Amino acid sequence: MKILVVDAYNMIHRARFGFGQGDHAIVFNFFRSVKSEIDRHEPDLVYLVSEGVPKHRLRLNADYKGQRVPVVDEGFHRQKREIFSLSQAFPFIFIRHPDFECDDVIGYICTGRHLQDEVVIVSSDSDFIQLLESDNVSLWNPIKKRFIDRWPVDYITWKSLKGDPTDNVPGIKGVGGKRAFSLCENPEVLETFLGADPDRRKVFESAREQIRLARIDQDCEMWEIKPGVFDEDLTRNTFTEYQFKSIIGKAWPKWCATMERLNDKL
Repeated sequence: MKILVVDAYNMIHRARFGFGQGDHAIVFNFFRSVKSEIDRHEPDLVYLVSEGVPKHRLRLNADYKGQRVPVVDEGFHRQKREIFSLSQAFPFIFIRHPDFECDDVIGYICTGRHLQDEVVIVSSDSDFIQLLESDNVSLWNPIKKRFIDRWPVDYITWKSLKGDPTDNVPGIKGVGGKRAFSLCENPEVLETFLGADPDRRKVFESAREQIRLARIDQDCEMWEIKPGVFDEDLTRNTFTEYQFKSIIGKAWPKWCATMERLNDKL
C-alpha cells in the first residue's frame, strides 16, 4: 500500500502565497496543491496531519519556537478553520495528537502505523530527513519539486551540534554546519569534542531531545483520527460559494475521479 502524508500546516502556510484571489484564496491554493500531489504520487491512502502543542519540547526549552511571530490575520485563521472543516468531505484521514507536533505524528505514521507500507511525506520541513533512515519512507519537497536524499551523516547528531535557529533550538557555540558535518564523520573525534567541556554535552543532549521525533503511544486515548469520505455535493456547493470557477468548471470531472478512486481504497 502507498501512503501519502501531507504536512497540513506546512501546506497551509505555503498556500498564503499562491495564485488564488479573494476571501478564500488560501483554501483554493491548499486544495489545488493537495489534489496535485495526489495525482503526482497516486497513493492508496492520504493523511492530513495537524498540529498539537509540543509539551515535551517546551519542558526542555521554554523558548522553543519562541522567536516566531504569530500570524495575526483573522482571514488566515478563518480559512485554516475552513480547510480543516471541509477536509472531512474528502477521502482523507485527518490525524492529530494534542500533545505533540505534526512532525511527531508523521513519524508515528511512518514508523508505527504504516511500517510495512510505502510512505511519501509531502513537506518542505527538513526535519523529516531523519525519517529517511527507514527504507519505507521518502520525502517530497513540494517547493523544489523533487525527492530529498538521505543525509550523508547522522542527521539528528549533525543538527544537534549546530542547533536549529528556525525552532529556536540552541546548538554548541562556534559550531556551524560544516564543522558539525566534520565531527559527525568521525565518532571518536566527536566524543572527544563533547567530552572536553561538560556544557557542550549538555547543550548537545538538550538539542538532540528537541530535534529527535518523539515516540507516541499508539494506544493513547487522546488521538484525534477522523476518516473522511468524498462528498461531491457538499464540496461542489462549497467551491461554488467560494467562486472556485477553475475547479468546478471543466476540471471538475477529473477532481471527482481522483477523489472517488481514493474513496474506493478506504
